[in-house]
Amino acid sequence: MDPSRKSKLLKFADILIHKIIRFYQKVFFLDQWYLMFDLRENISFSFHEFKEVIPPKDRFWADPHVIRADGHYFVFIEEYFYKNRKAHISVIEIDGHGNYHEPLRVLEKDYHLSYPFVFQWENHFYMVPESAENETIELYECTEFPHKWKFKMNLMENIKAVDTTLFQYQGKWWLFTGIAKGPGSSPLVELFLFFSNRLFTKEWTPHPLNPIIPDVTKARPAGRLFTTNDRIFRPSQDSSKTYGYGFYINEVQLLSETGYLETEWLSVRPDWNRKILGTHTYSNVGELTIIDVFTRRRKML
Repeated sequence: MDPSRKSKLLKFADILIHKIIRFYQKVFFLDQWYLMFDLRENISFSFHEFKEVIPPKDRFWADPHVIRADGHYFVFIEEYFYKNRKAHISVIEIDGHGNYHEPLRVLEKDYHLSYPFVFQWENHFYMVPESAENETIELYECTEFPHKWKFKMNLMENIKAVDTTLFQYQGKWWLFTGIAKGPGSSPLVELFLFFSNRLFTKEWTPHPLNPIIPDVTKARPAGRLFTTNDRIFRPSQDSSKTYGYGFYINEVQLLSETGYLETEWLSVRPDWNRKILGTHTYSNVGELTIIDVFTRRRKML
């Protein structure tokens, strides 16, 4: 057989086998994100002993972001129902002993919402959920914590941005967000940075180095920026193998109006448990560390 023809046949067979396997997986297995958490004094990056929080088979839970209030932790998540093909934002309350309640829905629109970035500023709680489907970056204010939220304003409009994450530093607000290179290229995005002296504004100055991280394997935000011993760290997603395969913790060494530099500090891969195929969000507040993980569950069991 002609070598070129043999090569084409082998390539075709490989594609066919992959499609058959994927068809089998879709028919008999459920792709599902769920949560894992631990409570300890020091930030944990060892996930073997983390407690699993697994949703029913009609939905998944992902993108955990945490607020601590009155001695309890409130974990805001994307709650996605398969039959609706759309997600809303829910909250799970966890006490200091690791006891938790079932999630309660707190924010829903007629378009998809995810990645509920929540933060406290001047004694008020705010949320910036991902609303790329609406081509907006939206800001909500909490009127009755943690269940009632009202629309405050759009920070940006006519933009398909994912996983927007705010960070206050040196008297400025810094807005990190993922923007796709072109139509249809999400979830592989580049990291863009904007800054402003005010939070409640649509006037955000684009950083002159945008995209500050063009590497799609570590650009997309994976949780809030945090500081330890005056060092700044930024979690980022790794979708090099598949969407949400793993995440990095990057140390931000320079953040200014003219410069940006970060270096990889830690790489997390789904290698501590065979059933886990991915992990793409990291959050730590106080003693609580929480991540989301991806697995496949049999539909009939």
